Amino acid sequence: MRKMNDINVRFRLRPGMLKTIVGCLAALMALSLPRALAGTDMKAMTPPSCCSENDWTIELSSGAGWSNVRSGQPNQAYTIVPVSLTASMKLDDVSLDHFLGGWLRGYSEFCFSADYGQIVHGPETHYEGLFVGPRYNFVQPGWMIVPFVEGGIGFDFADSDPEMGGLGQDFNFTFGVAAGVRYNINDDWFVRLAVDYRHVSNAGLSEPQFPNHPIDSLGPRLSVGYSF
Repeated sequence: MRKMNDINVRFRLRPGMLKTIVGCLAALMALSLPRALAGTDMKAMTPPSCCSENDWTIELSSGAGWSNVRSGQPNQAYTIVPVSLTASMKLDDVSLDHFLGGWLRGYSEFCFSADYGQIVHGPETHYEGLFVGPRYNFVQPGWMIVPFVEGGIGFDFADSDPEMGGLGQDFNFTFGVAAGVRYNINDDWFVRLAVDYRHVSNAGLSEPQFPNHPIDSLGPRLSVGYSF
C-alpha cells in the first residue's frame, strides 16, 4: 500500500502532466471534428495505389510441390505440378482504424479454387478437387507490393495406388496454408508469388484395408490475375 501511495504522489507532483493530457485531447478533437461534421466515411476514402476498388478477382496459378520422404515409403517422394483456377471475393475494405492499424492494416478475402495436380513422380498420376478458405492482405500506404497469408480446406479425388505405397483411396481431404506477395501491374491486372504447403490424406478412412499415406507437399506458386 505504501508503494502505491508513493507512485500516486509522484504522478501528482509531476509538473505539466495535466496540461499535456488536455492539450493532446484538444488536438485529437480538432483533427476529428471536421470529418465528423462533414459526415466523412473512412471506408469511402480513396484507397492507396496498392489496392483495388473491385470486389472480385480471378486468377490462374501453377508451380511445383515436393513431398517429404516418409520412413519406409520411398515411393512417397512426390513431385507435383499443381494448377488452380481461383475466384476471390473481397470481404471488407482496408482497415483504417486503430484496432487493425500499423503493420496489421489491410483487408480480407474469401477464395474458391478448382484444383488439379499433375503428379510427375509418385504412385499416382493426378488429383483434382475443390479448395476454399480466407486470405488476408497486408496493405501499407504507397506500397505497390502487398504481402498476404491464406489458408483453406477442401477435398480431392486421385487415382490412388495403395499397393505401391500411395494414397489409401481415391477420395481424400486436403488443407493447406500459403504466404507470399502480390504486385499490381495496373488497376485490373496483378501477379502473385507464394510458397504453398498442402496436405492430402483420407483421414484413416481406408484403414485397415489400406494404410493412410498422406502427401505433404511444399513449393512455389506463381499466379496471374484480373480484378473486376
